[in-house]
Amino acid sequence: MIKRTLAVLLFALICVKGYSQTKFTPEWNFGANFGVNLSNMSFVTTDPSQGLDTKMLQQYKGGVSARYISEKNLGFIAELNYSQQGYEQKFPVENTDSSRFTQKLAYIQIPFLTHIYFGDKKRVFVNLGPQISFLVGEQKTRDLSTSDYDESKAWEHYNQKVQNKFDYGLVFGLGFELRTGAGNFALEGRYYMGFSDIYSSHKTDPFSRSANRVISIAATYYMKPF
Repeated sequence: MIKRTLAVLLFALICVKGYSQTKFTPEWNFGANFGVNLSNMSFVTTDPSQGLDTKMLQQYKGGVSARYISEKNLGFIAELNYSQQGYEQKFPVENTDSSRFTQKLAYIQIPFLTHIYFGDKKRVFVNLGPQISFLVGEQKTRDLSTSDYDESKAWEHYNQKVQNKFDYGLVFGLGFELRTGAGNFALEGRYYMGFSDIYSSHKTDPFSRSANRVISIAATYYMKPF
């Protein structure tokens, strides 16, 4: 009796799985995204006595997205984005009125993400995967008081251009999607951790670490091409 019951349950499970697989149709979506970046830079100086404090810089990002839902709850995303990043240097409180230094970096980003979602018309999703970026622009704004200008090598970045224009790292995103007859609307927060350094990181260089860190909030509109 037990063997017969187990056999029936196994047969039912196979039938349900087969039915769900036949009902699911893979799906392509193409869309556009736009959002806000809160970017910073992780600096570690080779000389411990020469610290460098930074704070977030608010800028923007935007681009195009392609998404393929290969099976229920799983898909893949590739994007081509223009991303404004960088940081602002922090100075002692007594000098904040007279000192400013910002470094703005513009990148072309290409993330390749695994897309995991839960729900149907209303979905919660997670995106995770690698990202490569190429520097296409750099701008520095400097307004320093004499007391803030240190000739030591920790401040060589004031005049040093980015040495490594290729950046790579890992992206983690969490968001919500609403699927309607007019298209799919997604709102997502992401964190990017860069693994490469924008400056050379040898022992004789000012920095042993100079990596991008970016928090972004973006909205994406998806539509089916056919």
